[in-house]
Amino acid sequence: MNNINYEFLKNIYDSKSKPETKPKKKRAKIRWGLVVFSIFMIIFSMFLGFGLAIMSRALLFESVLALLPGEKLLPKTNILVLGLDKGRRIHRSDSIMIVHLDPNINEANILSIPRDTIAAIPGRGLDKINHSFAYGGPELTRRTVQNLLKIKIPHYITVNIGGLEKMIDEIGGVPLNVKKRMYYVDYAQNLFVNLKPGRQNLSGRDSLSYIRYRNDRDGDIGRIYRQQKFTKALTQKMFKGENLMRSPQLVLKLLSYLETNLSARETLGFTLAIKKIYEFGQIRMDSLGGDPIMLDGVFYLKPKEKEIQKMVRTYFEKIK
Repeated sequence: MNNINYEFLKNIYDSKSKPETKPKKKRAKIRWGLVVFSIFMIIFSMFLGFGLAIMSRALLFESVLALLPGEKLLPKTNILVLGLDKGRRIHRSDSIMIVHLDPNINEANILSIPRDTIAAIPGRGLDKINHSFAYGGPELTRRTVQNLLKIKIPHYITVNIGGLEKMIDEIGGVPLNVKKRMYYVDYAQNLFVNLKPGRQNLSGRDSLSYIRYRNDRDGDIGRIYRQQKFTKALTQKMFKGENLMRSPQLVLKLLSYLETNLSARETLGFTLAIKKIYEFGQIRMDSLGGDPIMLDGVFYLKPKEKEIQKMVRTYFEKIK
């Protein structure tokens, strides 16, 4: 027993009497490793927390949009939408559309009107409908279209088409199938189009070239078809996952390119309605036709009264 105790104590004593230089080095290495690891974890946590904060705000924004009653902010209505190119001094609207929005049933109907359509412009007489913007801005165009279709159009939105170029580049372009070779140069309009056929991702510049191309047998009707096709493709791209997370920024960016007589509350309602209609509802698009006529050497499109009545019955309802 004594021998066992002696050996036991000796082993303990000998272990304590050994030099501690090597363990100290090991502890130093362990301490530095802990410091580096701690710093790494702190930095990682900061970035993770920052990322989670941004993500949570984006998700919160999307949740709020999903829960807000858009129909309470903007009830069923008709809205005139004008596409304007502000790269140069604006004299006429580049595109004219009337949107019938019904948030209650998640439905939007969009009717495009060719720019050459002859119409009675209040205070000016018969002229091309897009000239109304030069004479009196969006308000006069609103009244002109309202009289042509014989429906109430309380609101208007003007869109700076040129300003959309940057936003399209920010979301990585718009995938689209270009059906034919498109080449057109118009120095007066600062328009240079050079697109090859096929499925491709259009940049902001190429996107504007696509929707503004005019060297077409179908004339304005062909442009309207391309504008509607592009609008659908752009909407799909904006609501994709990676862009959906950035929707607060995208919405603010888009709003900077708009001018409207909608109030802030109604503008939010419009945004909510379009988002929900895209996800859960239906969007129908059409264009108003017309017979080509020449008056004093100027080309016009004369709409048919029966066609106008049919379009109104199909896509619009009178707003009280």
